[in-house]
Amino acid sequence: MSDSNDDPSGDHVTDALMGGSAYERLRFERYSVFKQSIPQKMHFQSALLFGLAAVLPVMAALPADVREALNANEVAAASPRVILLGLLGGALVFVCGIGLATLGFARLKLGSSITESQAETMLNLEEVASLLSLIIGGISIVLTICYALMAHGGMGTIQAYVRTVGRDPYVASGFDVSVVAVAASAFVGGVALFVLAQAIHLQFRLKLGADANA
Repeated sequence: MSDSNDDPSGDHVTDALMGGSAYERLRFERYSVFKQSIPQKMHFQSALLFGLAAVLPVMAALPADVREALNANEVAAASPRVILLGLLGGALVFVCGIGLATLGFARLKLGSSITESQAETMLNLEEVASLLSLIIGGISIVLTICYALMAHGGMGTIQAYVRTVGRDPYVASGFDVSVVAVAASAFVGGVALFVLAQAIHLQFRLKLGADANA
């Protein structure tokens, strides 16, 4: 499937504006922060979830003094406050990813018969899901990973951070949400979104043509 942004001044843009579906035409005409196809956005979301899953091995290798401060027999069973940030970010990315998949299959069902009103609604929903997941969800996940990496500097680094910011990201969250649960859920979610993205990509190539943009 050719991406619409590979050559913005090429034949694909002309075809979309002159003879493409309403969805393709509106997609080229409107301003959008994320102009990638739905499968490409879902691949980004999948990568974010895989990144969140990597928090488990990162935290499992924390220095001994930090592991002791977590008050858990194993880091995987701990529930530091920072893992809640990852949970919220991961949940947002996954839910929006399912939303994008739903829009992709809806567009597949409508095909070239999609009306301008339907296309406008779908593009608006696609933009909202993309912004929420790739920006807000993405920032939450990146911050979670950064906090996990920061802890490798030892308790001295964490204490210096707390003195500067006034909050300890490694205190107990108070919720029954462990590091391993969040990491495992993120990995499963990442696999699910990747598979769905590949399925949508393949279906659009088969049913709407190799040059259709999913």
